[in-house]
Amino acid sequence: MPSGEGLPRRGVPTGTGRTCLVAVDDSESAVKALVWAFRHAARGDMSVEVLTVWPSHRAAFVHEVPGHFNEARWSARRAQAAAVRRALEVVSEGSVPATRLENAEPAGAILRASAWCDLVVLGSDPLDSSHSLTESVIAHAGCDVMVVR
Repeated sequence: MPSGEGLPRRGVPTGTGRTCLVAVDDSESAVKALVWAFRHAARGDMSVEVLTVWPSHRAAFVHEVPGHFNEARWSARRAQAAAVRRALEVVSEGSVPATRLENAEPAGAILRASAWCDLVVLGSDPLDSSHSLTESVIAHAGCDVMVVR
């Protein structure tokens, strides 16, 4: 893996066990959501976990085959690492978060993860006319949801 591409799987735990889940992709709105989450987590003594689902909602769904290189997974890992890196450049209170990649349908993966966290943070691009993922998460999440524009 090229230098700087990977991130630790686990972030620095807080004493409270409260978790803020941020779903990120390769968009600018995802970076804004992550910046917001780092700041909110620092004020609320929460840990941040970053979830990137692959393939993205813009790509055809493919299953990972163990032991084989998967371009979609590699792209998701790179997008996740870049989003975290860009957000940490902006936020002094941020620490390297826990990270996860999941091979699943995006809304379903976020909703499953919402069952064990205290807050889900999503970025929303005002120019994106398809808000179905955001609307689905807001309607069905097992916790509070913040949409950052």
